[in-house]
Amino acid sequence: MKHTKIMLATVATFILTVIFINTIVWYLEDTWTFKECFGHGATIGISVIFGWLPATFVGRDIYEKINY
Repeated sequence: MKHTKIMLATVATFILTVIFINTIVWYLEDTWTFKECFGHGATIGISVIFGWLPATFVGRDIYEKINY
């Protein structure tokens, strides 16, 4: 059960980071809709490159908190 909690927290953090990055791109771009920002290659690339960083830290923190 503890691995499930860690996985859910990690995936939720990744999804929230992707939404945050997409919101910034949508705010800065005048002609795109929110949905078009999700499908743009640059937004996907930035989300994959930088989105896993906070998710890794959150997963590691929860793992250490549960085990120690």
